[in-house]
Amino acid sequence: MNKHKIAIIGSGPAGYAAAIYTSRADIDTTIYAGEEPGGQLTKTTEIENYPGVMGKTGPELMLIMQEQATKFGAKMVYETVSDLDKLRSEYDGVILAMGASPRLLGVGEEKYWGKGFSTCAVCDSAFYRGKNVCVVGGGDAAIEDAVALTKFATHVTIFVRGSEFRASKIMQKRVEANSDKITVMWKTNLKKIEGDRVETLTLDIDGKEEVVKTDGLFFAIGHKPATDFLKNTKVEMDTEGYVKPGNGVWPTMTTVEGVFVAGDCSDHRYRQAATAAGTGVQAALDIERWLESK
Repeated sequence: MNKHKIAIIGSGPAGYAAAIYTSRADIDTTIYAGEEPGGQLTKTTEIENYPGVMGKTGPELMLIMQEQATKFGAKMVYETVSDLDKLRSEYDGVILAMGASPRLLGVGEEKYWGKGFSTCAVCDSAFYRGKNVCVVGGGDAAIEDAVALTKFATHVTIFVRGSEFRASKIMQKRVEANSDKITVMWKTNLKKIEGDRVETLTLDIDGKEEVVKTDGLFFAIGHKPATDFLKNTKVEMDTEGYVKPGNGVWPTMTTVEGVFVAGDCSDHRYRQAATAAGTGVQAALDIERWLESK
């Protein structure tokens, strides 16, 4: 009897966790890792909130996951998939685990990853104990991040592009409840970041330039799932491009038979390494049982 063959698109925590399970289940597993494997964790410094992992950086954790997956037989292909239908014809099943990328402003922020700049307050707020930090954004995520940061930071300033929040009323009340630690700056656009680390920010405040000092900068302006190549397929997505899971008895199967999904490309709520790995395991168990049922 021939081995079942599956492809996993993506090489972050979801993809690697799925590969560890499928390869250990004696399923011929190929990981399409793209040109820059590892996902968002490759831009993360010290890991403190992944269970069982302390004192390692994001890239180190991803390398360990990759080694664990390949130890059990998973194969790495450093290519970006652009045609799901073609891939589906070559394999018995596919797991989508491409992840999502935080939206950026293009003001030089990318060189400050791990140097005072972050897009995940839940992940990194503890590093800013006793510091003054800034959050860019006007939606629920920005307020959620700002409130999370108040548990550690001395003060949080939110830069809002418009003259009012886009966030829900209940979230706005949380800003009011933390008014001693949160300041809101309206009609404020970030124009430039300077320093060896994030040290000074050049702002456009209602047409006037101002330079402020800060110890940390967080973006909360949304994420973009890496699903553009799925637009002309039968995989159903929501209005933001996140893949919709749930096809009958298989919770992680998409609207296409044999195509499953895991991780941040279907999760616009949690976006944590641990939750991504968990859904990777779920997708692996689903695809294994689905293959056995055929």
